[in-house]
Amino acid sequence: MASFNLDNFDAAMKHMYPYKKVENMVYQHNPLLAMIPKETSFPGRNVTYAVEYGLTNGRSANFQTAQNNRNGTKISDFVVTRVKDYAVVSVDNETLLAADGSEGSLLDVAKSKTDSALHALARAMGRDIYRGGTGSIGTLDQSVADEGATITLTTASDIVNFEVGMRIVASLSGADDGTTLANNGTANEVLTVNRSAGTFTVGTPMQTAWGALSDDVVLYCEGDAQAGVDNDATKISGLSAWIPAAAPTSTGFFGVNRSVDATRLGGQRLAGAFVTIRESLIDAAVQVSREGGRPDAVFMNPLDWAKLAKDLEGSTVVGSGTSPHRRRYDSKDSVANFGFSSLALAAPTGMLDIYADHNCPEGRCYMLQLDTWKFKTIGSAPRLLDFDGLKGIRQANEDGVEYRWGYYGNLLCTAPGFNATIALA
Repeated sequence: MASFNLDNFDAAMKHMYPYKKVENMVYQHNPLLAMIPKETSFPGRNVTYAVEYGLTNGRSANFQTAQNNRNGTKISDFVVTRVKDYAVVSVDNETLLAADGSEGSLLDVAKSKTDSALHALARAMGRDIYRGGTGSIGTLDQSVADEGATITLTTASDIVNFEVGMRIVASLSGADDGTTLANNGTANEVLTVNRSAGTFTVGTPMQTAWGALSDDVVLYCEGDAQAGVDNDATKISGLSAWIPAAAPTSTGFFGVNRSVDATRLGGQRLAGAFVTIRESLIDAAVQVSREGGRPDAVFMNPLDWAKLAKDLEGSTVVGSGTSPHRRRYDSKDSVANFGFSSLALAAPTGMLDIYADHNCPEGRCYMLQLDTWKFKTIGSAPRLLDFDGLKGIRQANEDGVEYRWGYYGNLLCTAPGFNATIALA
């Protein structure tokens, strides 16, 4: 058998996981994550930038009045801090050596495990960019829950966020999202997943693991929950944090009281539950353009996208790419082109491309002006954490090699008021 050691395995990793390939693996099934502009420089403790939400009042047809009322423009400074996320995989030496004896086969064994870790991190990144930073991945439907081990989700499509073997924790109630965890954060393991029904089973009966729970209990992957009202969010402050479904209160968001102008500092909200999705999008586009925004993309759950596609059937739908209904997204940083199917709809400021993204919560969509967003990280995201020069490290207490992937960064929005969240149900 060919000699196989940590040094030549490191060399192989450089060829198996160059940056472009990692980027392709992470972005190809996550439209919003792929399209959000990226910036790989995030030095210091935070990034501070100003958002103007009010013009000077020093304007009048009367000079003296204009002079008397002169003041500075209204500006708030967002102080955005980083979050971090990891995926760790270990390859035990016995498994490597028990392959068929060829070096190529040994690498295949390690590659399958590493691919799995990367896909897990990609799934988390794609999901988190939509959510509020608390770490929530679904809500327990207490109306059909019992004291047993079967959990039914309030929104069945959230089942995509759960995996067999995942360890989850729960809040005491929906009102405690990201604050108080049941039984001090005791974790319960997912044993089986029924993706059609939107249910899964856990290893320990709910009452035993978590005690008495009230309605709409929020679920989290172990280690992701904010776990304290005074703690910073542990996950990306995604779309639902920057453009919350309810108008923001005076509670500080990255140091800003957004209630002084809930639209310009906290985005726009539209309830479209009693009209068609198409009508909701048109109304939202008008509302955003009224505030000066030029939205160019809409992201929604595939189930909602299908409803819209049927609603548009027979109407004139213009595509923006090589063929109708299809758009090619060309990443500036990638040798590959990510092709995502899209519908298109006329809006006051131009055509809107409408994408299906399985990470977007069902019943809610987001209308965005993409150039007002930035996913800002230290280096590429995700990246192999090889700061000591080694791609892998020998495990101190295990007979194997460990590989660590992760990223450090957060999502920024320079003009929240040019973007909207739309309730579809």
